[in-house]
Amino acid sequence: MTSLPEHIAIIIEKQLKGLQSSAEMKVLEEWRAATTEHELFYQQVLKLWEESGAILQEPVFDAQQAWHKLDQALGHGKDETAPAPQPKIRFMARVLLAACLTGILFLAGWMFFKKDTGLLHLEANAKANKQLTLPDGSMVVLREGASISFPKKFNKKERAVILRGDAYFDVQPDKDRPFRVQTVRANLEVIGTSFLVNSNQQYDRLVVTIGKVAFINREATGERHIVSASEAAVLDKSGFNMQEVKDSNYLSWQTGILQFDNTPIDRVAAELADHYSRYIQPDSLLLARPELYAITARFEKQPLEQVLDELKLLVNIRYRKQQDTIILFKP
Repeated sequence: MTSLPEHIAIIIEKQLKGLQSSAEMKVLEEWRAATTEHELFYQQVLKLWEESGAILQEPVFDAQQAWHKLDQALGHGKDETAPAPQPKIRFMARVLLAACLTGILFLAGWMFFKKDTGLLHLEANAKANKQLTLPDGSMVVLREGASISFPKKFNKKERAVILRGDAYFDVQPDKDRPFRVQTVRANLEVIGTSFLVNSNQQYDRLVVTIGKVAFINREATGERHIVSASEAAVLDKSGFNMQEVKDSNYLSWQTGILQFDNTPIDRVAAELADHYSRYIQPDSLLLARPELYAITARFEKQPLEQVLDELKLLVNIRYRKQQDTIILFKP
């Protein structure tokens, strides 16, 4: 478990009260940047403090009231007859208690628990993928920034989860309890299989690696498609688009590997954009005949700039940055 140095606890306490100095903030920033666990610890403390209302809800700072609310957020009562601890001791106790309660989930990078729905709500760190095991033993890998909600214990009729973002599922077979995933626009139903879901504001994409998955439009149409192994389906505002899976690039966010085999430049750009979370777009001349600039290459855990430089050598194209978009073009 991450150990919180006393001097860091004091600086965080001062920051919450708005009393920190620039020198102290530099020390805190260096401590946060040292490891991912330090940053996650810090973010969890801020989250609990904000939920306590100390910053957002109190027009005048009331430390006693803030700590009382923080106690409630942590699920603990308070002994009104006990003498009030000193601020520094109280802060250390609360921080260490928060660390104990969130435990492994917190240090792995999750933001934890929604009391109003009765569901566990877990979010992957914005800089790393995270793996978890669901109550039935099914395994899920969340892509960085994704989130999932599920009950502490599945009921006897179904195993239902809510997904936002991208995730890979390896579901334990259970013929009596279908496994259901709900996204913004779709429901997915399986019995036991492995599949990937990409869910964002533009579309939902399902890629099945083992077994079969029912892909159901949650809109009034209720359109339903059965997607089998080595198949993919995309659901957007225009409806379903069925696709054949020809490579494993859909798992590149887990493996770090992108493989192209005579792949047209427009498809390459789309795969790179998804992998690196950047806007990458061929210009109109390349899009007119994308097959003329097909790519055969393998990239393994390489930075985007290095990949783009290799594309220049492979098919004699260039790139430029235009605001937040990378434009590929023929010189």
